[in-house]
Amino acid sequence: MNSEINYKTLAVDPGTKRVGLAICDELGLTTRMLPVLPYIHKSKLVNDLIEILRQENCFRIVIGLPLNMDGSTGESAKRSENLAKNLEKLAEQQNLLLKVILWDERLTSFEAEQRLKEMGISKKNAKDKIDSLAAQVLLEDYLAQLKSLD
Repeated sequence: MNSEINYKTLAVDPGTKRVGLAICDELGLTTRMLPVLPYIHKSKLVNDLIEILRQENCFRIVIGLPLNMDGSTGESAKRSENLAKNLEKLAEQQNLLLKVILWDERLTSFEAEQRLKEMGISKKNAKDKIDSLAAQVLLEDYLAQLKSLD
């Protein structure tokens, strides 16, 4: 088994209003959604994420990188890159062991919407879940990639 999987991992689907969160167990076998965080401002988000990492005993965070369909970076991707840098900086200041990974999240929101549709839940009725479901899809994609390296 890939030793990279043997850490609890937090996945983040950053948005300008809400931030979706999901987590996996140490073996990467199960994932679950966490409640969304409201986006208030960057420094609060960074501090909130560090606190969640500590509470959940996570040493790795996967941040969704919303690339454009042609693979280029736009404003949203730049915000994710900035979030990653700020998390690394604060973790270092607090002597927190943390591996930060930016992960291509193209189509994760679409996949999350498809899953909701299959469950018979409308997008309108799932605003509080869609972002964390997108984070869960992101995390599952990341874990599947790790497992394929075995």
